[in-house]
Amino acid sequence: MQQYICLNGYYHKAEEPVLNYNNRGFLYGDALFETMRANGKTIHFFDEHISRIFYSMKELKMKIPKKIEDKSIKHEIIKLLHKNRHLKGSRIRLTVFRDSGGKYAPEKNTASYLIETDALDNETYQLNDKGLSIDVFYAYKKPRSLLSNMKTTNDLIYILAGIFKQERQLDECIILNDNNEVTEAVSSNIFLVNGNVLKTPPLTSGCLNGIMRKQVLNFTKEIGLQIALQKISPEELLESDEVLLSNAIHGIQWVGAYRDIRYFNKTSKEMLKMLNQLTKIED
Repeated sequence: MQQYICLNGYYHKAEEPVLNYNNRGFLYGDALFETMRANGKTIHFFDEHISRIFYSMKELKMKIPKKIEDKSIKHEIIKLLHKNRHLKGSRIRLTVFRDSGGKYAPEKNTASYLIETDALDNETYQLNDKGLSIDVFYAYKKPRSLLSNMKTTNDLIYILAGIFKQERQLDECIILNDNNEVTEAVSSNIFLVNGNVLKTPPLTSGCLNGIMRKQVLNFTKEIGLQIALQKISPEELLESDEVLLSNAIHGIQWVGAYRDIRYFNKTSKEMLKMLNQLTKIED
């Protein structure tokens, strides 16, 4: 079936070339993106995603396109979901990039946007049947700064960590910051449960300011666990009862093994049930 993308409000066949060679996202990584999940016409946590891209664009001195600013881009996303027949579970990627011109210093700060969608296998978030197998990626460290909390297209450290994961046949791997502290996984925020305390790195660790991270913290309060936003050393992975990962597409996943250590999944099950209840489409 023919698939489409949306560039600045215009719909194109997905295989058509629409970006120029001098695109700043390609040349300099001068771009941001949001990954969202939808079921039917409902885009999960849409306002939170748009708020995050507002903040990031302002920090990067990009002029926000009107349709993003007034949130009417939501209608374009839903129209694209319909054109692509992605009417159940779907993944949405919204990429914004500064318009072409200039070298490192841009000639202008106006921005364009590109919307893509993909079908998912399920309308609801599913708990992984088998716990994920993880390890720590030590080769390169993520620097700590305000840029570290944003979803930019400067993703080389995640690419190299992804290759490390493939080479060792892992499901995920943990990225450390420049102080050798746990910051996040390749595509997820990370949480450790020990007793009645859920611990996760603070934003000052350099982790992504994840939309699903905020939901996990809300659920933590509801189920009566204490929250500890604290620095985490790799050694603490050896002492935890549970390890959880969260992102916008999978929701919450449980880690089954770190090297020779095995984990439970009680908290993951409970939180995923709450997440599906929160995002349920009412009849």
